[in-house]
Amino acid sequence: MHNPIPIYGLLVLIFFSANSPVHASSPEMVIPLLGSNPCTWGPSFWCASEENMKRCGVTAEECEKYASDVY
Repeated sequence: MHNPIPIYGLLVLIFFSANSPVHASSPEMVIPLLGSNPCTWGPSFWCASEENMKRCGVTAEECEKYASDVY
């Protein structure tokens, strides 16, 4: 469906953030704002259009299942 950050990736990020002299304003460390990727917004975004489904790697069958679970 979408590509979440694996837990080991998050732990590495936290480790380097805490132990590195790199400051948040340094170009070497660019962390996107939480929610800046619309594919993390969930089924209400994914299933809103075919374009969104393609963009986020969701199939029409997954959207139909989501709709049947909700309604």
